[in-house]
Amino acid sequence: MKFKSIIILFVSIILFFLIGLLYDMPYRTLTRTLILKIANYDLSYYGAKQIRLFIPDLGFILTLIPIGLFIISKSQKQKRNDLLSILIFPGLVVLFYLFYCFSESQIIKYTTTVDKDIYYHHQNVNYRLIALFSIISSQILNYFILKKLSKANPT
Repeated sequence: MKFKSIIILFVSIILFFLIGLLYDMPYRTLTRTLILKIANYDLSYYGAKQIRLFIPDLGFILTLIPIGLFIISKSQKQKRNDLLSILIFPGLVVLFYLFYCFSESQIIKYTTTVDKDIYYHHQNVNYRLIALFSIISSQILNYFILKKLSKANPT
């Protein structure tokens, strides 16, 4: 049984890495667009570094999802918490992703220079940190929610 869960963990790590490798460019495009939409000021343009192709940054970050869910499921005693963890986690990722995109828009707001009503930002949007902080924050909050639920309903 333990060997089977290790195999599932490794297969899911490889799968999440490939998903991250495949969707790195759409993730970067979505993040830039969302930052433009979510900013609470008029951000019409800001320059960024060149977007590189086939960079596995998002792939490596997404491997934290199965690792974190595996650790949470092993630390919790109840099987019901495994299902709850899988249901709660995506919602937390979306909430933290929106929060960190808004935070990035505020960083851009205070680190831009204005030249003829065009905003110039001399650093790239920090795609890696937005994804990394979203996933890690979601894993931590997910763990504490499940811990609280398991204490409230011991079965």
